[in-house]
Amino acid sequence: MSDSTTRDRAVSELLVAVCRGDVVDGAAVSPEAVVPAARHHRIAPLTHVRLRESAPEVAEALRTDRDLAKSLHIRAAMLLRQVDELLADVRWVVFKGPVLAELAHPVPGLRPYGDLDLLVDPQDLRAVSRTLLAAGWEVGDYEDMLRNPETPGEMHWFTPAGIQVDLHWSMINMRSRRGEFDISTAGILGRRRRVRIGLGEAWTMDEADTLVHVALHAALAGANRLCWMLDVDQLCRQVGDWGAVCRRAAEWGAQAHVALALRRAGATLGTPVPARVYRALGASLPLRALLDCVDRLSPVARQRRDASVSRLVARAVRPGAGRTVAQVAQNAARGVVDRVRPARAAGPARVQAGEAALEDFLLAVEASARASASPVR
Repeated sequence: MSDSTTRDRAVSELLVAVCRGDVVDGAAVSPEAVVPAARHHRIAPLTHVRLRESAPEVAEALRTDRDLAKSLHIRAAMLLRQVDELLADVRWVVFKGPVLAELAHPVPGLRPYGDLDLLVDPQDLRAVSRTLLAAGWEVGDYEDMLRNPETPGEMHWFTPAGIQVDLHWSMINMRSRRGEFDISTAGILGRRRRVRIGLGEAWTMDEADTLVHVALHAALAGANRLCWMLDVDQLCRQVGDWGAVCRRAAEWGAQAHVALALRRAGATLGTPVPARVYRALGASLPLRALLDCVDRLSPVARQRRDASVSRLVARAVRPGAGRTVAQVAQNAARGVVDRVRPARAAGPARVQAGEAALEDFLLAVEASARASASPVR
C-alpha cells in the first residue's frame, strides 16, 4: 500500500471519528491532509472542535471555518426573528441550514451552510414577495432564471444585510423533476412545528418531514459528503415513530431515496435503523445488496471530489435494483455525451430581474399551483 493511500485512509478514519464523536487521535495527520478533506465534506468547524486537544495545528488551521459558521448561524437566527414578524400573516417554515445546525449537529450552531431556505404556499408567494420588497429585500435572480419555462421551485433574495435567502414554493426545483415526486407544500405547512433556533423561535417542518426531506435531498445531491450523512444520522437517532417516516416517504414517492440515505449513513457512521424500516420502504434484497456493494467499493469518507460511483448511484436510485442499474447506465451515458459535446458560445450578458420578470414568475407559479390543485379527470 502506498504512502498516499495510507495517509488518505488515516484521514478518512479520522473524519469518521470526528462525526461519530469517538476519541480522536490526530497526532499522525497533517493540516495539509486534513483541512481540504474536512472542507470538502463540510465538517470543518466540527473537526476544529474535535481536534483542539489531540491535533492543535489542524484545529488552528480550521479556526476560521468555525468562526464563519458560528457567525452566520447567529446572523441567521436574528434574521429568522425578522422573518417571523414579516410573515406573521402567512404560513412558512425554515428548513435545512439553521434547523440542522441547531437540532441535528453534534455541536449546535457549527454546521456550515450558506443561505437560509424558506418555504411558503405558492398562493402566498405574491404577497410574501411584496412584503419582502417593502422591507428592503432585493431579488437576487436574473431575468432568464425567473422566466425559465421549467418554473423553478424557488427564487433568491438578498436581505439588506446581504444574507441570501432561497424562497421556495416547492421542495423540488425544476418542473421536470417535480413530476417524479408528490410533495405537498400545503401538507408540509399544515404539519409545521415551532422550534428554538439561537435565542429565538421559528417554524420548521415536523420530524418525519424533516428526516424524509434531508434523506431525499442527500440522495438527489449524491449522498457523498459526510455532512449529509451526519444530518441523516443525527435525525435518525431522534426518531420516535419510524412508521410516520415510512408513510411520509411513501406519500412523497421517495422510498428508494430515503432507503439509500439511511443505508449509506449506517455504512458510514453506524446509524441505527431497524431492519423493518427497509422492508416498509419497499427496499428489496437485491437493491439493498447493490447499495451495500457500492458503499463498500466507494465509501463516503474516502471521497475527495464530486465525481464518484457512490454519487452516480445515489442520483440514479429507483425502486428495485434493476431500475437503479438501468438509470445509472442512462445517467452515465448522458454524462459522456455532455463531456464530449462542444462548449456553447457565450450568450448575451445576463440581466438582473426586474418587476416584469418577477411578475412573469409569480404568474407561472400561480398557474402551476392551480394546475396541481385541479382534480384529475
